[in-house]
Amino acid sequence: MADAWNKRMGDGDSAGRKSEIPKILVISDIHGNFEALKAVPDDYDELWVLGDLVNYGPQPAEVIDFVRSKATLVVRGNHDDAVAFDRDPRCSPAFRRAAEETREYTASVLSPEDKAYLAELPHYRWVRRGRWTFYACHAAPSDPLHVYHPPDAHAWEMEASVAGTDFLLVGHTHIPFTSQVGDQVILNPGSLGQPKTGSPAARYAVWEKGSVTLKSRNYPVKKTAERIRAMPVSEETKEFLIRVLRSGGVLKSIGEKSHV
Repeated sequence: MADAWNKRMGDGDSAGRKSEIPKILVISDIHGNFEALKAVPDDYDELWVLGDLVNYGPQPAEVIDFVRSKATLVVRGNHDDAVAFDRDPRCSPAFRRAAEETREYTASVLSPEDKAYLAELPHYRWVRRGRWTFYACHAAPSDPLHVYHPPDAHAWEMEASVAGTDFLLVGHTHIPFTSQVGDQVILNPGSLGQPKTGSPAARYAVWEKGSVTLKSRNYPVKKTAERIRAMPVSEETKEFLIRVLRSGGVLKSIGEKSHV
């Protein structure tokens, strides 16, 4: 039954049946922050990316090159979709202006090949590693790109049921969490490039032999801020994006929902 499902998904992923169980680094929401991406440890067997490689940050092309060359699994985020197809990423009001201005910048610096790569990213993937099954998407199985569920939302019970796997991996909210729904585990590694935790440290997770660990890593925020200042966007957008990075989620302080 599982083999038939894998075939329908185009994700048979025979690598998942290797006898050796890989150590997996799970990241999401890089948002063109190459300095944060370079800072993550490289002692992993596989790199999984849960979408939003681009937008907001100053180095989208470098991020795409890195992910394209190193990641085993990548899914599409709402900002990847917006840049690839020139459409609304459906952000919260606080982020709307920054999203629009940086989308224009991002589109201007990406090659046709880069945009094609984003356009071809799948909305979700189903894979197996050893005896464990995984459903990976950006937002949630019911709406892989846009729906926003806080960590404590009751909707996760339904989403886990839709996934039907041992692990459901999601990003989008920029808030790291793990949650148990019956015998299923939901993992959000948080945002690598634009965390919303009250700290500027990059967030990620490590999966190893059925266990998940949420982690953080400092990176040179100042370098990313300097590159943002050089972007051809308004001064208001520059200051907003730098404030978000330095504060680790300025939206929390002004009562806005972090739907980015």
